Amino acid sequence: MTYETISILAALLCAALAGSVSFKLLDPACGPVVKACTEFAGMVRKKQRESPGYHSMEAWLKKNGAAYHIGKKTDPVRFAVICIVLFFAGFAAGISISPGAGLLIGAALSAFFPLCVPVLNRSDNRKMLPDIRLIYHSLGVQIKSGIYVTDALAECATSVKNARLKDALSGFYADVIMKADIYSSLEKFRSSFDDRYIDSLCITVVQALESGQAVELLSDISEQIKDMEEEVFEARKASLDRVLTLSQLLILGAVLGTALYTCVIYMMGRATGFRGF
Repeated sequence: MTYETISILAALLCAALAGSVSFKLLDPACGPVVKACTEFAGMVRKKQRESPGYHSMEAWLKKNGAAYHIGKKTDPVRFAVICIVLFFAGFAAGISISPGAGLLIGAALSAFFPLCVPVLNRSDNRKMLPDIRLIYHSLGVQIKSGIYVTDALAECATSVKNARLKDALSGFYADVIMKADIYSSLEKFRSSFDDRYIDSLCITVVQALESGQAVELLSDISEQIKDMEEEVFEARKASLDRVLTLSQLLILGAVLGTALYTCVIYMMGRATGFRGF
């Protein structure tokens, strides 16, 4: 093994250890052995929670479903620590090439999760479309039957299949029971997603609570979601068609390349035999 390889492995090991230690120090349940460090971490967390940036980051992580993509214990401090550790790991890996390469690799790795989380959230939004349409349809039917809108919305938690949406609906009903404040519970439910159809759902529920006229609006939005589902289906179909076409072209290229290579080898062999003759 060369010196550069050994230095890269050592740097990566140090970065992993630093990340593990940082995660433990910031974990409030790390045990009596590091009690002093835990108290210090608690002071840091308390100070951070008082800052507007902490709340903005917390809201961003919540509405993009970071807890379902990174881990249940994801919070702004852990998220920042992960990004910092990834930066130093990338910098340590690229410093053997040049300092510029280290900075570039570190920046790319540190930006991985901030860029990846919104993409995963948009994927979640597409996956939730059938469940959201089911909620709209179910709410319309139950409200027509005279069921109170909050009970109807809570009942939908047993019908949806998406884990993130199911947890949010269950949490909404639990908040309504404990706090008896449907508006704050509804706002908490809405802030758990970055989805215009869920925003529309919450507005419709508020309208139903205040005026009792929401059935037609629920039906209209349900039809919009149905159209959106069809667009998503067509987009997936077009993507599969492109992948299939590309695969066919690659297979054809491989066959033509193999045939050409065989012909060249054959011709070279004949030319060598002819010279020997």
